[in-house]
Amino acid sequence: MRDPGMTDQFTIACPYCGETTEIVIELDVRGSLVQDCEICCNPWLVRVHGRGEDRWIEVTRADGTEST
Repeated sequence: MRDPGMTDQFTIACPYCGETTEIVIELDVRGSLVQDCEICCNPWLVRVHGRGEDRWIEVTRADGTEST
């Protein structure tokens, strides 16, 4: 989910602990990246979709249990 009016800040729920947090994805980032949860330290697979104002992200587990 994207915060209204923000193009690079997203609010997500951790797929491990369920805590809600905000992450910043630079405008030029595309594709996938791995980032750790700031709360439980487990790794996320963050997929960035779209471009410009029409960007969204998908966050899943990155511990080998995620489906590809």
